[in-house]
Parts: sequence; C-alpha cells; structure tokens
Amino acid sequence: MKTIFLCLLCAFHATQFCFAEDPSAASTARQRVAFSQSCFWTGEMKLGQIEGVVRTEAGFLEGHEVTVVDFLPARLSLTDLVRQAKDSGVADSIHFSSKAPRPAVAVLGIREGAPLDQSYRVAPASDQKKQIEGTPLGRLRLTPEQATKVNAFARTNPGKALEYLTPAQREQLQAGK
Repeated sequence: MKTIFLCLLCAFHATQFCFAEDPSAASTARQRVAFSQSCFWTGEMKLGQIEGVVRTEAGFLEGHEVTVVDFLPARLSLTDLVRQAKDSGVADSIHFSSKAPRPAVAVLGIREGAPLDQSYRVAPASDQKKQIEGTPLGRLRLTPEQATKVNAFARTNPGKALEYLTPAQREQLQAGK
C-alpha cells in the first residue's frame, strides 16, 4: 500500500513539475518566431516576460544573435508579440518559420529577416538562461517552460520568478539544496 501511495505521490509531483506555469500549455498549439537583437541574454529575459510566451532559446542566425520564441497564439497574437518585443528593444528584425503567418511587420517598424530555417544554430548551453546563472534558482531542475519564465524574472522580480515553481521546488530553495 505504501508503494502505491508513493508512486501516486511521485506522479502527482511530476505532473506539477512539468506544467507549473499552465497545465494546458503542453497541449495548446504553439507558434515559433525569432527576433534578432544585440544580446540574446537580454532577449531571453525580456521576451520571456511577455504573457503568452512559453519558451525562449538563445541562438544564431546569419551571424546575428537571435532569441527564438514559442508562444501561444490563443493568448498572444503575433502582432502583439511583435509590438511588445519592439517596445522592449529586442526586435531589430523578425525571422519567421516557413509555416508562420506573416503580419505586415514593416508597419510595426521592424524588418523581416532571413527565414528561421536549418541555418539556425542553438547557442551553447552555457549561453542559455543567463539570468538564472549564479542564483539559487540555477540549482533547480526546471522544465524548459519554467526556465523561460524563471529566467525572465530572476533578476528583475524574484517574487514573480517563484510563482513558476512547484511547491517542491520552493521547498528545495528554502532548504538551500
């Protein structure tokens, strides 16, 4: 009986861990675009703060630093994402995947760059989620979605960053593990 209870408890915590931000996010359709800017560390932080962005990744495209963004179009329109990225100063240009619909980005004041295709290269792991590095949050095992949001707020609003953690992860932080 104890074994069954422990298995159920572990399964419950694993489910919480995977979907700390939004349980429906795993099954919701996502779209992907990339924004080029002078520093993808800043891009990951600022783009990750946008409601509806669920995942960011630092990388390179045509010799430029870019931040790839997965977002939920049901919660955030592409036009609103572009506006917010531009307002945050992390949208020198936008790069669409071949499947993404293209709004008139020139009207929004940014240019369309090369397509987000097989020439895109992911930045090394040491360049991903830099805002978490050197903080107690950096010791936690985070899902990619959690890492995006925690990274976005770790330096600017640590209390907000904690909202994306499971209770077990918060306990781990308090215990200093």
